[in-house]
Amino acid sequence: MDKSRKKYTKLFYSIVLIIGILGVMDFIFLMLIGTVINFGILFPPVAGVVFITVGLIGINGKSHILRIKNKFLRWSFNSLVILFIFSFVLVEGIILFSARTDSDAQVDYLVILGAGLKGDQITLTFRNRLDVGIEYLKANPGLRVVVTGGQGPGENITEALAMERYLVNNGIEAERIIKEDKATSTNENIKFTKEILLKSTGRSDYKIMIVTSDFHIMRAKMLAVRHGFKPFGLSASTNPYIYPNCCIREYFAVIKSLIIDF
Repeated sequence: MDKSRKKYTKLFYSIVLIIGILGVMDFIFLMLIGTVINFGILFPPVAGVVFITVGLIGINGKSHILRIKNKFLRWSFNSLVILFIFSFVLVEGIILFSARTDSDAQVDYLVILGAGLKGDQITLTFRNRLDVGIEYLKANPGLRVVVTGGQGPGENITEALAMERYLVNNGIEAERIIKEDKATSTNENIKFTKEILLKSTGRSDYKIMIVTSDFHIMRAKMLAVRHGFKPFGLSASTNPYIYPNCCIREYFAVIKSLIIDF
């Protein structure tokens, strides 16, 4: 291997090493500020450890250890990497483009999606969704709202109950609130909301305004269409410290929803 090639190879593995270190540091920082653990938080350190290992091996001139000798397996691996990169960039671009509010839509119901509790305490991301929903409800006094979310690990009450309490404490009449308190995923949020409306009104093909986090708008609307709604989105901001992690997690969630969630 000539000197120029060695130089660029070492630079490549140095970049890989730095990316890995950043992934681990990201996790440490988010743990120090008390972020709720989810896949988006865990993926960077796991990938980071892999990147650090690969980077150190390459920098020490032992990259031949990493080479896949079988041509078919090497082609398959490279193809999967290229497919992952392409799909990741595409999906993330759609997520970012979709993270906007449909401000002029006329809808039949407002639907606020749960976002996780710490015990019975509402997290910042969750509060942002609720505050956006409250503002919309006050601007549309005749509109009813579905609060949707069950009780997950580390939660002392259902997300729907926490939302109902928060809305009532902030001036929204209890009779305007419909609770869906069984869902444990975005798909179930939408699916169970459909079942409640179908049971109470005899139909479910409503125009709904979905309140959720900016990074989550695209998938929520996609699933709502799948379940027969005509959805619009009301975007709530996300803490910039965790926004990249949320987008990473959302990529995998979108792939899962495309394949599994019906």
